[in-house]
Amino acid sequence: MYIIAATLSDYIPVIIQILVTAGAIFGSAGFWQWKQAREQVKRDEISKETGVEKKVELLSEKVDTINEKVDSVSDDVKQMKDDIKLLEHANKEAKKYLDSRSKQDKEVMNAQKAIIESLTGLLRERLLEAYNRCSEKGYYTAAERETYGELFKCYESAPFNGNGVMHQLQPKMLALPWTKEEANNKKKD
Repeated sequence: MYIIAATLSDYIPVIIQILVTAGAIFGSAGFWQWKQAREQVKRDEISKETGVEKKVELLSEKVDTINEKVDSVSDDVKQMKDDIKLLEHANKEAKKYLDSRSKQDKEVMNAQKAIIESLTGLLRERLLEAYNRCSEKGYYTAAERETYGELFKCYESAPFNGNGVMHQLQPKMLALPWTKEEANNKKKD
C-alpha cells in the first residue's frame, strides 16, 4: 500500500494514527509527552505571534502619537497662517493710515508755509509803511523805533528770512533822527 500526499498536512492524521498505536503499545506516557511537546510548540508559535502583535500594537500606538503631534502642529501652522493674514491686514491698514496721515501732514505743512509767507508779507508791508512814513517825517520816535525793531526781528526770524529789500532799508531807517528837532537841525546842516 502506497501513501501519496501533496503536503505534510496530509501525513499528520497518519502520523497521529501511528503514534496512537505506538502509545497503546508503549504506554500512554510517551504519547502524553509527545502531546505536551506539540502543545508547547503551539504555545511558542502563539507567543511569537503575540510578540509580533505586541510590537505591532506598540508601533500602532506610536503612529497614533505621531499623528496627534502632526495634527497639533497642523493646528499650530493653521493658527500661524491666520495670524499672518491678520498681520498683513493690519500692515495694509497701517500703511493706508500713514499714507493718509502723510497727505494730511503735507497739507498742514503747505498751510503753515502759506501762513508764514502771508505773515512775512504782512511784516514786510508794515516795515515798508513805517519806513515810508518815518522817511517823509524825517525822523522816528523811540516808540516807533521799538515797534519797528520788534517787527524787523520777527521778519528776520521768519523761516524765509525776509528779503534783501528790507535788509537794505534797515540801515537807512536806523540813521533817521529820533525827534523832529533833530530832523530840522539835520536839514539845516
